[in-house]
Amino acid sequence: MLHRKKWPLAVNVALGALAGALYVAFDLISEARLRAGTLTGSLASAHSLIDHSIPVLAGALIGLSVYQNRLRARLAIAEESASRAEALRVRLQKVERDQAVWVLAAAVLHELNNPLHAIGLLLDEHQACRGNDAERDALVQRAHAQAQRALSHIETLRSMQTGEPETQRIALGSMIRALVSDVDPLAQAAGVTVQARCESEAYVLADPGYLRTILENLLDNSLHSLQGSQGGTVTLSLRTADKLVVVSVSDDGPELDENVRRTLFDPLGTTKSHGLGLGLPIARALARAMGGELALDANARKAFRLELPQEPAP
Repeated sequence: MLHRKKWPLAVNVALGALAGALYVAFDLISEARLRAGTLTGSLASAHSLIDHSIPVLAGALIGLSVYQNRLRARLAIAEESASRAEALRVRLQKVERDQAVWVLAAAVLHELNNPLHAIGLLLDEHQACRGNDAERDALVQRAHAQAQRALSHIETLRSMQTGEPETQRIALGSMIRALVSDVDPLAQAAGVTVQARCESEAYVLADPGYLRTILENLLDNSLHSLQGSQGGTVTLSLRTADKLVVVSVSDDGPELDENVRRTLFDPLGTTKSHGLGLGLPIARALARAMGGELALDANARKAFRLELPQEPAP
């Protein structure tokens, strides 16, 4: 790329002064010759034209210089405003992420009540179940699954931090399949099928703790909506579009009411009997902290859409 040479201010001033001095010398010599009668014809006409046009040209150049200075000042103000707006955007994003982390910590501690309460009920059932080894083994397996759920909440709490997300390249398809495998025992106990549709692998640069928290929250919402439905299916699908990796979490439970759809991401709004209404706002804040977005898919009957910038395969 060619760069235009920039002249120092002193050189520009010197060149301007030299041009002015040449004009003054030309004018003095021409005036002297006119008085002596030795400057006639075309030379006299040229002198008259230059003598009258130079002041006009100088005035135009001064006006242009003033305009350029004002334009540079406006551009500088615009650049400063854009810089301040970007800095504000970054600060707001960090505030949103930090608030999400702290609120998530409180929510995780609250959510520990659910698996611990379930473990207590399962132990009561196990104690009351006598003479049926198969049923007792099934209860033990369900208790182990709930204990693992509680431990995963604690691990999530330990991994959260108030600094920048600790991003790394993640094979998102592999993470989705592992998550489906982890929640399968709980889903089967509720009579729900959880399936992954990841036809090809896709990579993102994300914090694994943030990402798993988002997906677990969406899965938990779907499982909750299918409670008491005597079956149902939750589907996690993965695809790429326009340099984005898109994860869709959908279920065939009851369709969301229009009022619920409008307030899904409002803090403290929940349709659960036991919940803080913070899961989806936190999930969206964590997605945005990684440069992504989480929203309800307007083109689907009932599905959430997580978008993250796509990374090239290693």
